[in-house]
Amino acid sequence: MRYQRVSTEAELTAALSDPAAAILSGGTDLLVRIRGGLASPDLLIDISGVPTLHGLRRTDSAIEIGAAAPESEILASPAVRDALPLLATALRTLGSIQIRNRGTLGGNLVNASPAADSAIPLLLYDAELDLVSSEGQRTVAVDGFFLGPGRAALRPGEFVRTVRIPIPEAEYQSFYHKVGKRRALTIAIASLGALIRVDEGLMAEARFAAGSVAPTPVRLRAVEDRLQGSPLTEDLIEEARCLAMDSISPISDIRATAEYRFEVIGDLVARALRDGLHD
Repeated sequence: MRYQRVSTEAELTAALSDPAAAILSGGTDLLVRIRGGLASPDLLIDISGVPTLHGLRRTDSAIEIGAAAPESEILASPAVRDALPLLATALRTLGSIQIRNRGTLGGNLVNASPAADSAIPLLLYDAELDLVSSEGQRTVAVDGFFLGPGRAALRPGEFVRTVRIPIPEAEYQSFYHKVGKRRALTIAIASLGALIRVDEGLMAEARFAAGSVAPTPVRLRAVEDRLQGSPLTEDLIEEARCLAMDSISPISDIRATAEYRFEVIGDLVARALRDGLHD
């Protein structure tokens, strides 16, 4: 296996012309897969020295995060904590302090795990990714980036430059809960995030996203559509719970059964709505 450290996007693009190359960012996923025999790239391209892939910028309408920015750096940003509190909440549950010091937002997304912690808030905030290759740049919504377990919408020779997250114009009550087999360093058995606005007893807006319960992290659109503009009652909460269970397709694995995951997501949707009802 060869190793190459690049310092510009041009060098990175040239290195990615090798079809057996893999990008090394934080390495918290890739190195584990290599040691486990699940990946065997011929070339590791270290992007830690590419300045355009780092940093965090706030514009009038969005927060832009370099794909190679460490998760701990994102958590330390006052702009993220103030404007995107759900992202900060989710990142705090991701691994340990040491993992967050190494792991990157772009890497967590490109890994395309159905359990990716960062995917839930990014889906809810309608984030976009700037993807770059020798053919130019294109922008893809996070909602269309995940294709299946370990599969993302990256074309050959393409890399993620920036994660762009629109700053919400309204104030939401946020909810995030991850169910796992232990209290820390856990991979989600099931996870749910929500952004909710209740106005005089009516559901002004509700956004829900779930992880570890389908081939990709998913928005629960049917739940959102049913809640829009409706009085938030216990009957509606029960209907939303059932709709949430109908909107997912979990599997049974070594961590939990599909039946358990169905129940967890339904119960978490109900809990998030009851929090909104009593807020």
